[in-house]
Amino acid sequence: MSALLCFTEERPTWTVADLASELDLSVTSTYRYVALLREVGLLDGASQNSYRVTDLVLSLARACEAAQAPLAEIGLPIMARVRDEIDETVLIARRGGDAAYCVDRVESRRPVRLQFDKGQAMSLHAGSMSRILLASMSRSERGAHLAAILPTLPSARVTMLTDEALDRTQAEGWTESFEEVDEGIWGCAAAITSHGTVVASIGTAAPIFRSDQTRRDRMIELIRGAAAEISELLDQY
Repeated sequence: MSALLCFTEERPTWTVADLASELDLSVTSTYRYVALLREVGLLDGASQNSYRVTDLVLSLARACEAAQAPLAEIGLPIMARVRDEIDETVLIARRGGDAAYCVDRVESRRPVRLQFDKGQAMSLHAGSMSRILLASMSRSERGAHLAAILPTLPSARVTMLTDEALDRTQAEGWTESFEEVDEGIWGCAAAITSHGTVVASIGTAAPIFRSDQTRRDRMIELIRGAAAEISELLDQY
């Protein structure tokens, strides 16, 4: 599975040797994984020495989209209503493995705005939307994910990713961020639940220069209200 996740829009083809280096595996083991993925039809030869994903992954993407349909269908009108009041981009994200992915978004009409594409990946340790999803994981899962990341972060960021801090975020169901992903950007997010389990996060972000404390408080209120509304509707499924 890790081998398959290496194939991205930015890097659509890989050689076995490059995959082995990326995954820190032996070439023999990597050949075995590539052979299995070819056998089930998920990989094919792109050239004599490299491989690419096949069209079969499109059916997996459609299955993923179908499974998420209630969330997008329920969330979009609520997201649009929040966007119309604050005129900032509103997004919903889910966790997939070691990343958060944009499920859908309603964009601001302002010339300076947050821009995300559906399916775009986000680091789990940076930003309010991702931190909500990270906080929903068990302590052991968090620890495994953060082990290699924490030593690379400044101390101020590390304090937000301790078990105690993440437990508090999980309990409160919302959080905010200042310049964690992009300089000059503030964001907030809240947890979307289904039958008591966190399934996604909804959030917004805005340039700090046009977001004083009064406006930030209002955006937090709207995002938390939207999360509660979507969660209540999801509980009906």
